[in-house]
Amino acid sequence: MIIHIYYGGRGLIEDPTLYVCDKITDVLSELRVQVKRYNLYEEKNSISMLPKTLKDADGIILASSLEWFGMGGYMLQFLDACWLYGDKDKINGMFMMPVVTATAFGEEESYYNLTRAWKILGGYICPGISSYVDDHTDFELNGQFAKRIERITEDLYRAINQK
Repeated sequence: MIIHIYYGGRGLIEDPTLYVCDKITDVLSELRVQVKRYNLYEEKNSISMLPKTLKDADGIILASSLEWFGMGGYMLQFLDACWLYGDKDKINGMFMMPVVTATAFGEEESYYNLTRAWKILGGYICPGISSYVDDHTDFELNGQFAKRIERITEDLYRAINQK
């Protein structure tokens, strides 16, 4: 099984989305899933080509940190590219797990926008993670959050495995 993570943040050290992506990768690796992460800020000059990478994935994770007014521009560019250049037959029925973390208000709306965009593209939605993080160190050191991330990731694995 192959799962791709598309991270739409800016790669800042204090971004709690990075911790969530790393935790998800650890869980999936334990389940012997091949994980490939695309940091959209590193791929900004070739975002329009990234929908081609969906072809070899069994499922994806769209991870976005909340910017000042909704999800970041890199994630929006990626979704636009999926609409314009993505293989709709491949996307149709592909499972996606949304991950949105915020240090400012508005994570629920961004989570909703990610799921709505993927549904419009024809994909399936798995329950994901939407969280407000006041202090990223407290978030990363809290065992309850880690267990919740593990449980949600295992549910993604089961959904893709059982179709």
